[in-house]
Amino acid sequence: MNELKTINKDKLHQLFDKLIADGNDVIAPKRKSEKVFFGKIISSSDICYDYIQTAFSAKSSVFPKCEELFSYEKNDNEIKHLDPVFSDKTTIVFGSRPCDSASFDYLKVFFLKENPDFHFAKRYDSTLLISMTCNKSDEHCFCTSVGISPSDTKGSDVSLTDLENGEFLAEIISDKGKKFVADYSSFFENKGDISQKSNKNAKVDIKFDLDKLKTKIKGSFDWDTWDKQSLACLGCGACAFACPTCTCFDIQDEASPKSGSRIRIWDTCALSLFTLHASGHNPRENQAGRWRNRVLHKFEYTDTKFDMVSCVGCGRCIKTCPASMNIINQVISIMEA
Repeated sequence: MNELKTINKDKLHQLFDKLIADGNDVIAPKRKSEKVFFGKIISSSDICYDYIQTAFSAKSSVFPKCEELFSYEKNDNEIKHLDPVFSDKTTIVFGSRPCDSASFDYLKVFFLKENPDFHFAKRYDSTLLISMTCNKSDEHCFCTSVGISPSDTKGSDVSLTDLENGEFLAEIISDKGKKFVADYSSFFENKGDISQKSNKNAKVDIKFDLDKLKTKIKGSFDWDTWDKQSLACLGCGACAFACPTCTCFDIQDEASPKSGSRIRIWDTCALSLFTLHASGHNPRENQAGRWRNRVLHKFEYTDTKFDMVSCVGCGRCIKTCPASMNIINQVISIMEA
């Protein structure tokens, strides 16, 4: 059983201000106009607590939208290779919902299981994830359909539940979380009752049977379902960039005669150029093929390869899509085909 403590809101704010004063980066939900985004805060007063889901996930804290893999300098006939410099400070990501926290488990498997990615590993090792369980949801939430719940602690180092009395129940999950709480023990109270959590979390109805979907989708590659579903798709990639588990990237070189760098940037299989060969051939030449690849990747390919679906049910793809495509309805139509 996880170790339990409590922390009141004033102490939580004091903790964040202390972390910032000590030189750590704190990433937390911040309100910008009508939406809430993750961003670096300079004071605990910047934190927004009134949100169901942030517009984008905190994935970029460990997998940046654009990052330098290495650089070089050339002097006469000598070439000097330069690796990126990583900070020794901890990055604290606060306020991720259980679906987002679970996505970190998938990212860790993707980037570290077979050919460990040095850059991801450095960022992940120096990141502490303090999640917030969900006390409300909306019609786009479907975490319970993919094996997660509004009270889940998967992927978290510390999980907080708002007890709505000025206090948060703190569940200490990982060794990293235990060290953090021990280092800042003066901010926490040595009390906590897990039964306090049960009536504080949102209720999210199961929208589809995941086991049935995984069985049905295995034979769907040649179905005309993909043509019908993709008719509305603009190929803009918004769903992928908002998704906490999409990991597609491109590698580009930027250079001058005397120096250069190799950079990694987010990419997506929703874009036509993603699979375009130098010959001009494109194995996924239409949007139906690209949409099919996205859905099969989420619910079949990663399940086969890693024994986990790469969808956490956050609903961001539904909210972000300019054509109002709904992955829940489309998954259900596959099951009914």
